[in-house]
Amino acid sequence: MLDAFLALPLPLIVLISVGIPVMVVIPIVRLVHNSHVTNEGDDFDGLVALFGFIGTAFALLLAFIIVNVQGDQVSAETSLFSETSSMESILKQTKAYDPSIIPQAKPMILDYLVKMRRNEIDATPPIGGDQQAEAAFSAILNLYDKLDAADPGDNGQALFDEVAKLADLRNSRVDTPPGTLDGLTTVVCILLALLTAIVMALLPAPRRWVRWVQALGVAVAVGLVMSLVFYIASDAYTLDSENIQMARVAAAV
Repeated sequence: MLDAFLALPLPLIVLISVGIPVMVVIPIVRLVHNSHVTNEGDDFDGLVALFGFIGTAFALLLAFIIVNVQGDQVSAETSLFSETSSMESILKQTKAYDPSIIPQAKPMILDYLVKMRRNEIDATPPIGGDQQAEAAFSAILNLYDKLDAADPGDNGQALFDEVAKLADLRNSRVDTPPGTLDGLTTVVCILLALLTAIVMALLPAPRRWVRWVQALGVAVAVGLVMSLVFYIASDAYTLDSENIQMARVAAAV
């Protein structure tokens, strides 16, 4: 369910993330107004303390999630950049070593790029990689294994070293579990976000309009920060970078 939500367009994710806490606090504020609760005495001291505790817990958990998820995304983006850079280098070195191989090598690399992105980048692959992407990658290795490397020269040696490096980069990437939002942690963070908005809606205010402003303001704020978490964890966060990297390899030689 979380993966399906993260696959939604970003404006819809923001709308849902903000809309839910707003819809939750509106009836609460109305109920408080209709109950004619006064702000006199120390009756609300415990509520203020509760808001401070819940708000602090929400902020700490939110920071933990953002740092970890963004770190995972940056790590995955770096791994992809290293792999695509290696493929680009292989194409250029192949041209220097033996240009006649380019018509065979380039379509194979592009086919691997397409399958890798569809089955391993935009989708959660099994540990060890997707079978279709692995088959496409094996075809690339087989092509270069057939080359006569008895006396490769400087250009040939650099090419074969880069192919070996590419194999290591792929193995490292597919053997690393993808960074995703943990379901339980996300649920706890959502509950804390809603509790933060609810308790704020219950807090006293000197004027009716002040209560509305503080309740809706906090509801919108927690919705926006939750939408930020979902955005960082979504494919849209790294989409532009992935497009640039794929285009760079496609344009090589």
